[in-house]
This record gives sequence, C-alpha cells and structure tokens, in this order.
Amino acid sequence: MNKTDAEKRIAELRSEIERHNYLYYVMDAPAINDFEYDRLMRELQDVEKEYPELMTPDSPTQRVGDKPLEKFENYTHPYRMYSLNNALNGEEFDDFYRRVVKEIYGGGLFSPAFSCEHKFDGLAVELIYERGVLICASTRGNGEVGELITANARTIKSIPLRLNQGCPEWLAVYGEVLMYKADFVELNRNRLEQDEPEFANPRNAAAGSLRQLDPKITASRKLRFHAYGARTKEGEKTMNSITSQFAKMTYLRDLGFPVSPHRIKAQSIGDITEFHRKWENDRSKLKYEIDGIVVKLDDINAQDELGYDAKSPKWAVAWKFKPAVETTILRDVEYSVGRMGTITPTAIFDPVILSGARISRATLHNFNEVIRLDVKIGDSIIVERSGDVIPKVVGVIKEKRPTDAGEIVPPEKCPVCGQRAEQVVGEVAYMCTNPECPAVVRERVKHFVSRQAFDIEGLGEEIAARFIELGFLRDASDIFLLKNHESELKELERFGEKSVNNLLKAIEKASKIEYWRFINAIGIRYVGEQTARILADTFQPFAAFMEAPEEILMSAREVGETVARSIRAFFDNPGSRSMLKRLFANGVEIIYPEKIGAADSPIAGMTVVFTGKADGFTREEFKEIVRKHGGTPSESVSGNTSILVAGENAGSKLDKAKKFGVKIVSPKDFLELLKLSE
Repeated sequence: MNKTDAEKRIAELRSEIERHNYLYYVMDAPAINDFEYDRLMRELQDVEKEYPELMTPDSPTQRVGDKPLEKFENYTHPYRMYSLNNALNGEEFDDFYRRVVKEIYGGGLFSPAFSCEHKFDGLAVELIYERGVLICASTRGNGEVGELITANARTIKSIPLRLNQGCPEWLAVYGEVLMYKADFVELNRNRLEQDEPEFANPRNAAAGSLRQLDPKITASRKLRFHAYGARTKEGEKTMNSITSQFAKMTYLRDLGFPVSPHRIKAQSIGDITEFHRKWENDRSKLKYEIDGIVVKLDDINAQDELGYDAKSPKWAVAWKFKPAVETTILRDVEYSVGRMGTITPTAIFDPVILSGARISRATLHNFNEVIRLDVKIGDSIIVERSGDVIPKVVGVIKEKRPTDAGEIVPPEKCPVCGQRAEQVVGEVAYMCTNPECPAVVRERVKHFVSRQAFDIEGLGEEIAARFIELGFLRDASDIFLLKNHESELKELERFGEKSVNNLLKAIEKASKIEYWRFINAIGIRYVGEQTARILADTFQPFAAFMEAPEEILMSAREVGETVARSIRAFFDNPGSRSMLKRLFANGVEIIYPEKIGAADSPIAGMTVVFTGKADGFTREEFKEIVRKHGGTPSESVSGNTSILVAGENAGSKLDKAKKFGVKIVSPKDFLELLKLSE
C-alpha cells in the first residue's frame, strides 16, 4: 500500500469507527459486534504504524492512554461550573416549581415546560472543543478552578475526539463521567482478586479511575460520558439560536455526544412527578446508576432571566430518590476462597427487594468488619444496595437480637479443601494455607487468562474449571501444554475440532506476552495492573526484577514496603520459582517495551514539556520526538523540568517555567536543537 492509498484507507477506517462509536454510545444501536469493531481498529492501527506521519491526535487509535503524569495541573474554567440544588422530597420539589413559576410567570395557572432527565451519579467534567476537535478536559473542582485531565478524557470512547458537522467554532460541553453497573462489578471482582480494596460504588470507581496519574489505567477502566449542557461564545449563531433546553440536548446528541437516553419535555407538574415516580421504581433496570432526576426550565431565555445564586442555577433542581435500604434477618454466613487464598465471609439472609432486585446475600468483607458491626446469626440487619449495585450489610438492630444469636467466627479450615486456615500476621485476612486448593488454582487460572493478563480467548472460567477437574491443569503453566492433550480435548462433550483448534491457536498466540501483562498475570499479591506497568518500566529484564531486594524494589514509583515485601516473598517461594521455570520451559516469551535512547542527544535524560501551539508538530508528535532522542516528555512543569518548549498561547506553564528557572525555547529552536528543522 502506497502513502496515497494509506491516507485514503485511514480516512475510511476512522470514519467507519467513529460512526460505530456514535451508533453504540449515542444511539444505543450497535450495527456490528465487538469482533468486527476490533478488526477495524486493528487494521487502522496497522496502517498508522506503517505510516506514522499520518497519525493525528483525533484518531480513534489514540485512546489507549499516554505516559503517566507527575501531577494534575489546575485549570481555570472559561465559565463557572455550577452544582445543582437538591430537592429531597416532593414538598421541596413543589417549593422549587412554585418559585420558578412565580418569578418568571407571576404565578397563576400557567404551566411552563420543563426538561427532565436522569441525574447521573458520576463526576462532572468540562470538555473544550475548537473547530470541532477536543483540546482540553477538566474536572469541576470548586467550580472556578478544576484539574486538567485531557489525557485521561481522551481514553473514554464515548467522548468524541472530533465532532460531527454543524458544530460551533468554540464549544464548552458539560457532562458526567460514570461507570456502568456491570463494569463496576467486574472492576471490583478484579480488585478483589488482586487483594486490592473494592470501590464503594460506581461513582467512587469513576472518580478514582478518571483521576489516575497514569492515563493507561484510565483507559483500562470502562468509563462513559453523558453530556447535560453546553456553552459557546457570544455571536455564535448555530447553538445560541436554540431557545429550548430539550432541543439543545438533541443538538448535542447530533454533534456526537451521548445524552440521557430517557428524557422528556414535561408540560405539567404532574408529568414531572410521574417521570420521577417511574424512575425511582425502575432505576434497577438501567445499565447505569442514578440517584434522582434533574428538572430544568426548558425556556433558555427564561433561564437567563432567573440566573444563578452563589453556587447553583435558580432554574434547575435535582429531585433525589429515597435510598435503597431494607431490614431482614441474617440466617447464615458462607465462606468463599479467592486467588490468593483469602477467605471472605458472605451474609445469607431472608430475601428483600432493593431497587427492584431480589437480594438474599451480601459481602461482609472480612472478619474485622464482622467485629465492627457486632453482627450475629439471627440478628435483624440493615442491608443497603451500595450504588444500587453491590449489596452490603451496613448495620444491626441490636434491640431485636434474639437470645440464641450465634457468633460468627473465623474458620479453622478452608471451606473448599479442608486444609488449615490461619490469619496473616499483621493483617485482617484469613487465608487457606494450601497452595493447591482447587478454589485457589481455579481463581489463579481465571486471572492468568484474563484480558489484562495473557488474554486467552476461549479459555473462560467454566472451561478452565473443567480442565482443572480433569487434571489437564495443575497450575497456569499447564495451559501451554494443553496441545499435548489435543486428541483428548476433541473427545470432550461440547468440544469439537474447530473449537479445540481455535483454543490452541489462541494459546500459541498468547505465549508471546507484553512484559507488564506477564507481571500482572503471575499473581503477586498487591501487584495489580497499574503496579505491573510501573514495575515493567523500572526493572528489565525479568531476571533483574526477580532478584531485586526490597530496598531496590521500593525505588520504583508507588511501590512501598508492603508491596516490596510481597514481591520478595513471591519470588522467594520455591513454588513460585518452579511455576515460572515451567512457564518459560513451556514456550512463554516476554516482549519487552522498546527502549528509545540516544546517548549523544542534546536532550538525553532530560524532562521536556510542551505548551501552547506549534506548526512543526502536534502534542503527540512532540512526545514521540522527545522519546526518540532519549528524553522524557511530561505534561507539567516542576523543578525537575529541563526544557519548556513554548508555542503560541503558552499560558500558565510558561509562568511556572520562569519561576523555576527552566530553560525556555521556541518550537523552532527546539527542532533546530535536535537538527530536525528544514
């Protein structure tokens, strides 16, 4: 393929991928399956890799995440970002409604239109577009100053990098970043497997994921964006001519933004009340969490007339739902065993209905939580559906405790294999002491083949458990010997020649694995995806990582004493060493990240920051130039910054560089320094 054909094909692929993003995220009407979407994306990646000069920042391939930030920069919003006042019950909403009608329409029987939509429980952000291209994203912060999160926002697939036709020259879009319920459950399950603390609810998960200093971590979390408002500059006719809030949201949807999929233009207070009642009852049926509805006066001119108080618009309110809690009787406690052997207690109780879902069990997390709650078998307990997703026991009604209430005690034996259970010194967790416990092996294999590890398609939890039961898998290293059982596999029920061949091909493909994925896959306690990426960047080759003493391990960013001790304990364990030896003997090969260095480069070992605009390169091209010449690109200026490349409209970074005495050069001088100018 020549460059002309490549340019044409790249344009076709980008257009097709963005069309499918629009259909999936905005219209909720996907036209192709995930496999076909991934095929298009892989083809685009391949063509852009062959012709890197055709890469642009708004390409769909640029959503994977950039290098980690040192910290988030402050960002002053062009317009203040307000929060909403809350109405906690029907009486408070009636007060809001009557006040608006009286102030704008003088009261009486007139019933103005209101735009009603779901109140997403996420993190408010602002997106800035110039000439249809995303240039800036920030959190709300205190309403006037937020944090710059552009690199992280680019990883969220429902945030358009380029808008559809008809957009203003300059546009600020406001919306909520959230995490869908199923993705939240999956994230917490993965965190438990890594012995990492669970997020309390989808909102906390979304906020924590969006504010990661490493954008690759944000990219790995399945975040979504829904727009709820926008502003443009005075004199812009297209959007400023829209006088209806409901119509403005439709306009944003047509530009490419997901908006609330369930919204109405209510003509009476009765319509609003019915909308609130419906979604308070049916919120459990939604893919995402809501904690109320947002009601806005539909007439935008009337909105402007009402204006704002110190913190909130006077023309809008969030009418909240009642919290989802119920009282029931605790009947029993069951124990489950995780990948690290951690034994977790689960409460079994009389079924209750929470947010429309029938719940009969909830996690007790650990035995310290049992002590904190002072909960016993037979107690009347208060159960909450945290974030309308994860049920948990939040309290005990001790006045109702029966005289024969039973103590909840830690198990002396593993509930799966019957071997000894004991508490980890200095920790709250109780562990199964048998490394060959079927539950431990099953969970470790499940993690080993997961998407952020070896990513072996076709080897799901059910199939892995079956192979373990049949003796094909004693640990994860045996996965790469399944080819020796090919004939036996083809004889199994629900297995055929095609499915077995596909599985063995997937295993062969997975045997060559990125370094950070390998570290994540082998199952070191406290080492999740983010830590694995840091360790892979810090310690090469793997042998150096295996032999590193605790004090050297702690030199890596975000690796403290507990993690370093856990890593050392893992590699000092003969069983771990034996498993690793078998992995390499069975054909696993680590692919190390390319180290781009230039010892004789004038910026070798330097930290270089780019700000403003330049004709010679885009921001992404700048970072690649710096890496290729042995430097480290950074987003923020600090005392450790070596050079600031300041283009047009440099802003606050230029002031900081002067304060720290950082060398400042123009884009032209920077290219000349590297002998890249024409």
